[in-house]
Amino acid sequence: MSRINQPIEQENLELEKKLLEAVNDLSLCKKENEEFVYIASHDLKAPLRKLSNFMQLLKKKVPEILSEEAIFYFEKIEKTVADMQSLIDGLSALAEVEASNDYKGCDLNMIMEQVLQELSIRIKQKNATINLCHLPVLNVNFIQLKEVFKNIIDNSLKFQPEGQCPQITIRSEILSLEEKIFFNLDKEKIFYKIRFEDNGIGFKQENAAEIFKPFRRLNGRSAFPGNGVGLAICNKIIKMHHGVLFATSVENCGSVFIILLPQIP
Repeated sequence: MSRINQPIEQENLELEKKLLEAVNDLSLCKKENEEFVYIASHDLKAPLRKLSNFMQLLKKKVPEILSEEAIFYFEKIEKTVADMQSLIDGLSALAEVEASNDYKGCDLNMIMEQVLQELSIRIKQKNATINLCHLPVLNVNFIQLKEVFKNIIDNSLKFQPEGQCPQITIRSEILSLEEKIFFNLDKEKIFYKIRFEDNGIGFKQENAAEIFKPFRRLNGRSAFPGNGVGLAICNKIIKMHHGVLFATSVENCGSVFIILLPQIP
């Protein structure tokens, strides 16, 4: 081996070592994530289920000696247990979203059709109007993108002023070169912008980034129930598709959720 090649060989060995360390770190992170999901889904849920069952048994055993005040506190405890179970379910769901190589050419219109079918009862109850324009065919994970669409539409149905009929408009277009540069996306790839616009309660624009963080709630749980992880899951899925998810809004004037997705991830 020549002296000229020795530094190059040494550098290659160091790079291989760093790559191996990175792979090992990634494997360790995945293992820790799996362990966390197990703990969240088993070790934390079990005692809550027992507590809930004991509360039900106690209420059945001694209903005649419970005062109105005692019944009130029992209901508060039950509500707290249910909220804790919902939070644990949300943690599990967020942790279980994994990167997938199962990207196939999917007609987004078919995904949307299934979503609207699953939400049909809520749409009818809310007397909602869904204006759907033609959507593209993209290489995506069908199940994961369906979860994203369903979550965004479900939020538009939920976060409405009392008595107002939701109006949701969904449309798409090809991203311009200027937009790809602005969002630091690959200029050589074709990207689509999928836009969800509603007439709901909206939010302050300074909170736009907060709504995609787990358990960040801008509204009270009593008015709008939920565990606060839906949009965090959506954001994680879109990032794994090498896309972008963001929202704009004017408080009390509705919201616009925008997904940027490459035609081929």
